[in-house]
Amino acid sequence: MFLKRLELTNFRNYLRQDIEPGLLFNILTGKNAQGKTNILESIYLCCTGRSFRTLKEKELINWESEFSLIRCLLETSRREIELKALLKPGQKKIKVNGALARGYPLGWPGVVLFTPDDMVIIKGSPQERRRFLDSEIGPFNPQYGYYLNRYQRVLVQRNNLLREVREKKSKNDLLQAWNEQYCHYGSKIIFIRLALLKKANPIIRKLYRELTGDSEEIDIRYHSSVKIDYSFSEHEIFTRLTAELASIKKEEIERAQSLIGPHRDDLVFLINGNDAKVYGSQGQQRTIVLTLKIAQIQMWNNELSEYPILLLDDVLFELDSLRQKALFSRVKDKVQTFVTSTEAENINISGDFYKKLYTVKRGNILS
Repeated sequence: MFLKRLELTNFRNYLRQDIEPGLLFNILTGKNAQGKTNILESIYLCCTGRSFRTLKEKELINWESEFSLIRCLLETSRREIELKALLKPGQKKIKVNGALARGYPLGWPGVVLFTPDDMVIIKGSPQERRRFLDSEIGPFNPQYGYYLNRYQRVLVQRNNLLREVREKKSKNDLLQAWNEQYCHYGSKIIFIRLALLKKANPIIRKLYRELTGDSEEIDIRYHSSVKIDYSFSEHEIFTRLTAELASIKKEEIERAQSLIGPHRDDLVFLINGNDAKVYGSQGQQRTIVLTLKIAQIQMWNNELSEYPILLLDDVLFELDSLRQKALFSRVKDKVQTFVTSTEAENINISGDFYKKLYTVKRGNILS
């Protein structure tokens, strides 16, 4: 998939901007706070339906304006797609070829994003790794988003009921109805996560070995709050989740919290059998994140016979020349890529790699 044209109106610090990107490699350079990341954010928002920088969409609207409009013209191997995102305070409408869309407008994310903040996948809290599962791995199953949304709604209602039971405002036998839905959607989420990780792991292991010159092995393990393993069927997960909920009923009421389920699960990244969060060097941790991003690109191509757009936000300077070369060798002539950097010299690209250079200054792009 390629972005043929991007039009911005009143988006962040851009009052009006049109660009026709190169089909392969696009470099956005300029000093900090000039608007480089805003370009990546606009592409990401059109393709995924959300910003990667804020949950408050009013922040995306130029402060002198009452609305913001993003238009992306995309081309796949099968068709041309026009995406329009209209933002007003408290309102967001995204249209695909004129029809209103929800969730992922394309039906899949369409982009792979790599920023310095992605290091939290390894170094951060379990919540960050669950976010990675939900937003970057989960979409490989088209039903995952629906099940996750339903589970989160049930989770809120169930926690409210646990609080009311603790305060003697409701009877605890009312929990049974919520438990059934909770286990129904929870078991589906866990089962899909395990299936996707089982599919992704061989790709990730192979890529990581290549990036480390066969000197290191990576393993990703799913740590569930319920006692399960990769061999469990969805029904077996449902049965185990139901039984364990019953055993901790009293504790959950006392704490007014749902103590087990996919919202409590975690991922562990192991390098040669050691926890990368605890024992991994910064270089090893960056290599894991780079591996995950390249794996996503490969998985999208395997699933859809299309390559996603790759967005690299001020991240290449953190990768040494070996890892930059490894990344570029896998996207060259295949993946439309957008890179932001304060200096073009930070980007180690061989001479035969076609590239288009832009200078960004105060919300204006010069090519």
